[in-house]
Amino acid sequence: MAFTPDDKGMLQGYIDKARPFTDMFSVKGKVALVTGGSSGLGFDITLRLLQGGAKVVIASNSHIEEEAALDLLQKEGYGDSVVFHFTDVRNEEEVEELVNFTVEQFGSLDIFVNSAAIWNYAKIYDLPKEDLQLVFETNVYGAFFGVKHVSKYMKENNIHGKIVLISSNSPIVPYPVFGGYPHYASSKAAVMGLATEAAKELKRYGINVNSIAPGGMVTPGAAGNLASEGLTEEQQDEFYDELMVWQVDGQLPVDEVGIMAYTFCTPVADGITGETVVVDGGASHNIVKYQAAIDAYPPED
Repeated sequence: MAFTPDDKGMLQGYIDKARPFTDMFSVKGKVALVTGGSSGLGFDITLRLLQGGAKVVIASNSHIEEEAALDLLQKEGYGDSVVFHFTDVRNEEEVEELVNFTVEQFGSLDIFVNSAAIWNYAKIYDLPKEDLQLVFETNVYGAFFGVKHVSKYMKENNIHGKIVLISSNSPIVPYPVFGGYPHYASSKAAVMGLATEAAKELKRYGINVNSIAPGGMVTPGAAGNLASEGLTEEQQDEFYDELMVWQVDGQLPVDEVGIMAYTFCTPVADGITGETVVVDGGASHNIVKYQAAIDAYPPED
C-alpha cells in the first residue's frame, strides 16, 4: 500500500499532540495522599512524589513514625510540601476525614496511593481469628475505604486522577517456602481484585486505578515482622526454623518498587488501568540467582 499525503498528515498529528517528554514523568502541581506513607515503601513513594513536584499528605496510625518521617523529609528541603495526618485506615470515618483534610490542606486531591498494610506469620491451621480479622480490616477494608472516598471526591470534582494500590506477589508466589501467609496473601489478592473492579467503574470519569505487587523488601515493618502472638512458643520456634529456608535470592530494593508506583501516578500511565504489575525481580517466574540447597529442607518422614 502506497504512503499518501494523508498518512504524512497523520504522523504530523502525532508530533502536534506529543506532550513534552519531561512532563510525562512529572507530578508537578499535583496533590497526593499516601496511606502508610510514614515508613517503608510508603515513605519511599512519598519521597519520589515530592521529588516529582507534588504536595503530599502522609497518613498512618503512628506518631513515632510521623516524627521520624517529617524530620527526614523536612531536612531534605520539602518543608510545607508534606504534612501528616493520624489515621486508622480500618475506620471509615477517619479515612473520610483524611480525604477532607487533604483537600483542605492543599486544595485538591489528584493521586492516591494505598500502602498501609500489616501482617504476621502463622499456618492456616494455627491462625487465630483475631489476626485474620486485623489483617483484613487493615489491608482490605483500608484500601476499600480509601478508594471509596478518594474516587467520590475525584468524580464530584471532575479530577482525572490516579489511584495506586500496593498489593503483593504473595498470591502468585506463595511464601515463605512452607507457608505462613494465608491471611496476608488472601488480603493482597483482594486488593488486586479491588483495583480491577474500581478501574472498571471509574474509567468513565477519567480515573485510573492500578496495583503494584512487590516481592519481599527490606522495610522497618518487614524487619520487625513476627509470628502470631497467638501461637505457642513451640509453634513459633518451628515457624522461625522454616523461615530460614528461602526459595528466592534476597530482598528487592524498596526504591525499585517505589519508582514503579510513582510511574503509575504520572501521565506515562494514562493508558493503563485495571492492571497489577508484579515488581519482584523475576521471582514470580522463578528467575532467581540461586535456589536453596536440597539439604536445607526438612527431611521427609
